[in-house]
Amino acid sequence: DNHLFVSISLSLVIFFLVKLFKTNNLISLLKISLIYNITSFYFILNLNGIFNLKFHLPLHLCYLTELLILISLVLKSNRLYPFLILNSFGGGITGFTNLNLDINSYLIEFHHFYLSHFNILFFSLIMFKGRYILNKIELIKAFIINSTVFAVIILFNSIFDTNYWFTHYKPVGKNLTLYLPEWPYYLIILIGIGVASYVITFKLFNKNNN
Repeated sequence: DNHLFVSISLSLVIFFLVKLFKTNNLISLLKISLIYNITSFYFILNLNGIFNLKFHLPLHLCYLTELLILISLVLKSNRLYPFLILNSFGGGITGFTNLNLDINSYLIEFHHFYLSHFNILFFSLIMFKGRYILNKIELIKAFIINSTVFAVIILFNSIFDTNYWFTHYKPVGKNLTLYLPEWPYYLIILIGIGVASYVITFKLFNKNNN
């Protein structure tokens, strides 16, 4: 399975990078990877005339997180770090274990998918290596931000007939939703998994306090 091979390979790359390099060097490398991934994705989509507002806006949580990580690094602001870390750890693992693309997807979409999830998982592990600590107030704030964004996405999808965050129907490709019941139950289960991911990530980063 190509997805499994690519995911394992990228996970190993992250492991060795985090193991071998200092945090400052890792941040610089991440910044380059983020700029390359985002700019190359939209450049190639527009160059080939295949950009589609219904699919290619950075509104899925992982792509939105990736963009906000880049903005935070460029502005040298850690204000959104708790929210980004809580999204990144579980989101990166989810992307490496699930695929929401199929044979009809463009090569650049696969490239962007893998590198985006690489970047966000990489970010969370850099923060863990740097002993970033999450507290309960930050966890609650992140829940509120995520819930607010989710509500906005639902409204956006209703107005523009899109499916960001998969609020209307299941994603294509080989992923967990293949084994889940139809709407709205699969969405409720995915939300539950997201909440569990937040709690697990919080506990991991809260241990940095010890």
